[in-house]
Amino acid sequence: MTPTIEKFIEYLKYELTKNIFKHILTISKMIIYFLEDGDYMLLDYLVKNYEKGEPIFLADISIEGMSEENIRYHLKKLTDEGKISRYESGVYYLPQINIFGEKTVLSADTVALHKYVCRRGKRVGYYAGYTLANQMGLSTQVPFKQEIVSNYAPAQVREISIKDKKYIVRRSAIEVTDENAYVLQLLDCLKNIDKAAEEDMQVCGTILTKYAMLHQITKKQVDTFLEYYPTKIYKAIYETGVEYVSS
Repeated sequence: MTPTIEKFIEYLKYELTKNIFKHILTISKMIIYFLEDGDYMLLDYLVKNYEKGEPIFLADISIEGMSEENIRYHLKKLTDEGKISRYESGVYYLPQINIFGEKTVLSADTVALHKYVCRRGKRVGYYAGYTLANQMGLSTQVPFKQEIVSNYAPAQVREISIKDKKYIVRRSAIEVTDENAYVLQLLDCLKNIDKAAEEDMQVCGTILTKYAMLHQITKKQVDTFLEYYPTKIYKAIYETGVEYVSS
């Protein structure tokens, strides 16, 4: 092989190597730009759709052009940078700063409320059983485990843990909505009144009537859902004498 050909081959090797590194550098810059752009897209989405201190569930995040894997990556990156906080697997939030300059931490009850009762501003469940009886003033007992009926219940009935606190979550026989939540809650209370209430039936009736009036519940609304409840509920309605708003 002549010296001229050898020099030409060496030159080609040099140019190829130089171009390969040039392309690698270009691709690397594109990847970095894409990743940084992804951070911005996700953070912008979270700030626009969530309040500070409001639980953010991974399953609820939907951004066009980003897969769940991409979203997980950027959530971790934003968490590592301190721009968002991670409560537990799949649950994040935009941190609030208290008067001492410290980031506040979500409570288990706040996570349960947003996951099973009021999700993304829509009513998807309600408190039930002994929890409801206590909230309505029918009982002074504070249950160790809160009871919730929800569209998002993972099973017909399941005990779930959020950090170190336990909840009993039941699946609703009827889809809970903003329109029917208070009616279903009233019926749930009547269904369990013989077990959960400490007050006598007359006092219970006064409390439930005030609740029905407050939330503008009519007899027609109640009758719509009675078929989904056990027959003992008719006895509870009669004994309490609960009254509704006139249709």
